[in-house]
Amino acid sequence: MERYLSDRMTEGVKLPGLFEIYTKALEMQRAGADIVHMEIGRPDFDTPVAIKEAAKKALDDGLVYYSEPAGILPLRQAIVDYTKRMTGLDYNPMNQVVVTIGASEALDAIWAAFLDDEDEIIIPSPFYGAYTKALDYAGKNYVLVPILKEGGKVEYKREDFEAALTPNTKMIIINSPNNPTGYVMTDEDLEMVADFAKEHDLIVVSDDCYDNYVFEGEFKSIAALPDMKDRTLIVNSTSKTFSMTGWRVGYVVGHPAFIGAILRIHAQTVVCPTIFAQAGAAYAYGQEIPEVKDMFEAFLERKEYIAEFLKTIDGINYVDPKGAFYIFLDVSSTGLSGFEFCERLLEEKGVTLSPGNNFGTEWGDYVRISYACSLDDIKKAMDRLKEFFEENK
Repeated sequence: MERYLSDRMTEGVKLPGLFEIYTKALEMQRAGADIVHMEIGRPDFDTPVAIKEAAKKALDDGLVYYSEPAGILPLRQAIVDYTKRMTGLDYNPMNQVVVTIGASEALDAIWAAFLDDEDEIIIPSPFYGAYTKALDYAGKNYVLVPILKEGGKVEYKREDFEAALTPNTKMIIINSPNNPTGYVMTDEDLEMVADFAKEHDLIVVSDDCYDNYVFEGEFKSIAALPDMKDRTLIVNSTSKTFSMTGWRVGYVVGHPAFIGAILRIHAQTVVCPTIFAQAGAAYAYGQEIPEVKDMFEAFLERKEYIAEFLKTIDGINYVDPKGAFYIFLDVSSTGLSGFEFCERLLEEKGVTLSPGNNFGTEWGDYVRISYACSLDDIKKAMDRLKEFFEENK
């Protein structure tokens, strides 16, 4: 049957190791195994009640039809108000924002709207694995720039980005706080990327999905730097901030010409996001939600517990996370690849992690820990992880 599939599907688009681990864990769980899930970046909190009530009211009020493709105006207004609070920048809800089906559809629309067959996008690595999977099936080109150095240090070096530049480079994507490392870009990092983009006339896509989870200091947007607003597309989502992963509501804000191009792609592929989900999102972005602070405090407590615990295990290097809810861990001291480590940890200890090659092929010796689960589960998993390390020295 593979003869019916496109070359892109048979050659370049495969499910990453993360989903192999996840599927196997579910099979073991159905058979009665005690599994602690630390592979998926899905917050374990319920969506705040007031947000759900807003969506329910929208349903009761008959909000069950198509919205305009850009999204309902109350949500677009709430998004630009939220963006102003986070970045200090003003955007026009009439022509500078489009509501998408999560951040994933936003990125797909960006690839389609801006990247021709010969164009390239620079991606700092490690990175959210869906970036390249989506680019592969879209037939787009990318160049990876490793930013993770020896000993768990992350560095944005101008010379590395210059070396990746070609006449076809059109765009660069940044993600801060970063999935999978939890790294938060410094002022110097942001300024370097901004200067690089301006000098070479590049569009910057800023994936800000973890903007509410900065544990030290405050979130800063590259769009707020001098002369960067008009060349930056900000992508965000309700998924992480409000624990609304299944609602599938995201957005892009940017220059009117950029948003107009994205909107033409978006309108012809998905028409619009679910309208009553948009109503819930409008409430979420429209005011301060107390549960967001509660989630932040819980993630901070979990991060600190894991980071301290890992110090008790010999031979471990990891990126010190400053945000998001991930830790990227070098497991090469065990002699196992990241995938082998995850597979055996699941089979022998009932703990699921994500293999590092899901975040770039060069990270085969790494695994990602997601602490989007309860502190009780984290404590159980860390004890099992330590046992596994000690048994595999």
